[in-house]
Amino acid sequence: MNLILIKQSEIQSTSSTASSQTEEQHQVVLLTSKDERAKHIANHLNKKSGETVSIGIIGGHKGKAIVQHQNGGGIRLEIQADTLFATPDEPEITLILAVPFPMRIKALWPVISSFSAVTRIVIVKGQLSNPEFNATKNLLPEVYTSLIEKGMMQGGRTRQVKVDVCVSDDDTVSKELLDKLGLLCKSDDNNVYDGIARVFLDCGDETTMPTPARDVVIEHCGRIASTASPSAIIAVGPERGWTAEEAALFVNECGFESATLGNSILRVDTAVIASLGVVSAALDECHRERVREEGNDAKRQRMSE
Repeated sequence: MNLILIKQSEIQSTSSTASSQTEEQHQVVLLTSKDERAKHIANHLNKKSGETVSIGIIGGHKGKAIVQHQNGGGIRLEIQADTLFATPDEPEITLILAVPFPMRIKALWPVISSFSAVTRIVIVKGQLSNPEFNATKNLLPEVYTSLIEKGMMQGGRTRQVKVDVCVSDDDTVSKELLDKLGLLCKSDDNNVYDGIARVFLDCGDETTMPTPARDVVIEHCGRIASTASPSAIIAVGPERGWTAEEAALFVNECGFESATLGNSILRVDTAVIASLGVVSAALDECHRERVREEGNDAKRQRMSE
């Protein structure tokens, strides 16, 4: 854990009387001895009473909290209001993933959510997905919510991750489904340069090799408005891959571009992690360049006044 995540509902308001007899308000969080966050603070971070720890409020600010050990092994965190700050705008990634092996998706939830750019995970039913996987409990909120929060703490992020699970009998991969999910290209002429890099992972064949995923993202970033944060959608197929029909759907009808991570044929979990790493790095590169350009424009404007 690189950040102790706190739910807004866990925050309690308390008051104390200072030496000046004025009443001070404090925001505190009480963690029981069985809470994994308390164990991490005490046993891994080795924080003593009076020391501070980095905290984040889910969907909100980051900051510091003072640690106070309680009888019975619990920990009281007193949030330091003057340390709270809002996180800046960041790139965004939506991951479309055809449902993989149940244990594989369970292991992937925290890994995917540790990438700070990932804001949405869409689980779909590919034509070659095993129908038995659709009923796994690992696709239920009561299973994946805590795993996603674990990944968020590892990634040091507070921005929430939205999850859409579309594996019912009616939820076949289609243009209509992607439209319902808001993932289609918004341009009237289906121009793939609408500002979102849509990456359809494809390892190619003996005669053709798609464009490297990084190049697809960089090209799209160069075509969006300078004020917009770069974003991407990545589509990763199931263990047996996408069908030719699904590939044509994504690329020819939905504004995606075939992209590769190289010649290797990867397992689903490896492809997910590798693609998120490559695309995240490319988006970060574009975002930093845009921030530099905005800074240079502001400097030139001040000099001309």
